[in-house]
Amino acid sequence: MTQTLTPRRPTTSPAPTLARVFVAASRAEWTKLRTVRSTIWALIFTLVSTVGLGALLTALEVSRWEHRTTAEVYGFDPLLYSFAGINLAQLSIGVLGVLVMTSEYATGAIKLTFGATPQRGLLLAAKVATFSTVVAAVSLISCFSAFFICQALLAPKHAGVSIADPGVLRAVLGGAAHLVLIGAIAVGVGAALRRTAGAVAVLFAVLLVVPGLVTLLPSPWNDEITKYLPSSAGVAMSAVVHFPNLLNPAGGLLVLCGYTVITLLLAATALARRDA
Repeated sequence: MTQTLTPRRPTTSPAPTLARVFVAASRAEWTKLRTVRSTIWALIFTLVSTVGLGALLTALEVSRWEHRTTAEVYGFDPLLYSFAGINLAQLSIGVLGVLVMTSEYATGAIKLTFGATPQRGLLLAAKVATFSTVVAAVSLISCFSAFFICQALLAPKHAGVSIADPGVLRAVLGGAAHLVLIGAIAVGVGAALRRTAGAVAVLFAVLLVVPGLVTLLPSPWNDEITKYLPSSAGVAMSAVVHFPNLLNPAGGLLVLCGYTVITLLLAATALARRDA
């Protein structure tokens, strides 16, 4: 009696879904990010500058409180000086965001990254998501710490606010969101330009040089244009007093989100069209 053996078909593993590819790419980006020494130093600088500079400027304002005019007292924004360090912290976050992309181009590791994740748009999304998560954690710690320390300094002058006061929690979260969005923009600039020096120069020009040049324009053009610059939009997100040369918090968020979306779309297009 003979037995007929049916050949077994080779089993093939199912093709990975986009969600699995995204998770795998995000894990790889997290490994890269946490094992680079510059990440730790940049995040420490972000924390120190946000809390330290805010506390320093707030303490200076408290020391000259008796010399303030009545108009200055009533127009005082208790969070303006508390979050003054964000303007410095955004530079360190920006440089680190640029390095997330450009460091791989400099070392040639980008070829391996593209080989592991050929879906370049998905790879960019994984880099932005991973970096933004880390920045969000550090930014929340920094902004809440700066808030409570600076309000404690203002308490003897009865000029501080409570986290439960209208608009205050929104302003603290807005300060953290400001840094997250600047970080995402930086990743996009790094992906589009691929060179650290050029990307950092563009980022610094947008955040520092352009606002200074705009102030030289005749009024009211200077104030109207300033409202829509990334730095001014970010400041508007963390303010509780409305200033004439700033948008309202929602407007600031929309403008900064618009810059972020446009930058990332340009970056995704550049990644898709160019070789590594």
